[in-house]
Amino acid sequence: MANFGRVKSNIEQLEPMIAELEAAQKASPDDFSIQLKLSSLRNQINDLREQLYRENLKRDKEIIELRLIGQAANFGSIPLKFVGGITANFSSAILNTSKFIQFGGKGGKKRDEMIQSTVDLRLEGIGRGSTIFYLSGRTSADLFGFSITQEALRSTFELFQSNNSDELIDRVSSVGVESVRYISKFLYELSSDDLDIDLKWHSPDDREYLWKGRKENITRLYDSLNQMTISQPSDISFEGELVTISSKGKFEVQTIDNHRLYGQFSNDLLEKMKEFHIGDHCTGIITRTEIYNPASDKRKIEFNLKNIKLT
Repeated sequence: MANFGRVKSNIEQLEPMIAELEAAQKASPDDFSIQLKLSSLRNQINDLREQLYRENLKRDKEIIELRLIGQAANFGSIPLKFVGGITANFSSAILNTSKFIQFGGKGGKKRDEMIQSTVDLRLEGIGRGSTIFYLSGRTSADLFGFSITQEALRSTFELFQSNNSDELIDRVSSVGVESVRYISKFLYELSSDDLDIDLKWHSPDDREYLWKGRKENITRLYDSLNQMTISQPSDISFEGELVTISSKGKFEVQTIDNHRLYGQFSNDLLEKMKEFHIGDHCTGIITRTEIYNPASDKRKIEFNLKNIKLT
């Protein structure tokens, strides 16, 4: 889907241009030339988002290949008890990453059911020799072309592909605490069953995501995740000026006591965030989570927007 990559790239180029013009419009609300430019770019990005949505409608499903390798899989079949734990924990990791992307730290039965229905992970098929499993998830793009399933897969694969402890701590914050727990269980199942794995997914922009899980890097990743400490989220109230806002779920606020808060907001807040512009004065609540990795002695403070309103 080469067209998908081109459309997505064009959207990413337009977004900061629109943000700059919105800030300029706020400073000069009567400048007609700014209004015209802003209207033109908004029309362009809306057309591109519609194209992205149509491209994802054609795609329909995301297919993930799990190829199990090892002594237990050498004869073209594998004990069922091994398969259940591995596929169940991998699926739970994707579902929980999806929930984190859509709702942040917010939970509840209705949200769980919505994610289950939206992502709809299934065993799609079994490859030759019964050691290759194909899982499918619904693409389920929204009207702006955004797919929770695609974003969850991308974030999960990027965590697996972390090259060092600094990358890992950054990528843990993109999948959420619950997903990390299931990724850790998935790695433990592989290790205890003495199995390696090839995980593969082709993204809509023609990129192949491939993780070759071998004994050494499975153990290393498992140990790193289990050594990390992740604090319980705590709520912090804030008041200040919106400095950055992005459709990719990033925000930055300069508080009235001169602190910069930079973090992310979940997809369910995206429509509300479109009401805001750079320079707006606002109040709200963010959740603060601290992640510590003793292997690198690195500590990361993660801020997630819980709610926000104009003042």
